[in-house]
Amino acid sequence: MIERNLGNLERLIRLAIGLGLCGWLAVQPSVNGFGWLVAAAALFLILNGVFSRCYLWYVLDLNTRRDC
Repeated sequence: MIERNLGNLERLIRLAIGLGLCGWLAVQPSVNGFGWLVAAAALFLILNGVFSRCYLWYVLDLNTRRDC
C-alpha cells in the first residue's frame, strides 16, 4: 500500500467534486457511456478523498501532505 500523499484541502476538494458528479449523475434520465465514465471518475475521486491516497500522484512523485 502506498503512503498517504493528499493534504486535507485536496481531500475535501476531491470529495466535493466526486459528490457533485454523483449528484449530477443522479438527476440524469438515463446513463449512457459518458455517464458510466463520470461514475467511475466520481468513484475514484471519492475514494481518493476518503483514503488520502492518489496513485497518479504516487507515480508522478507528488505529495501535498504537510506532515511528510
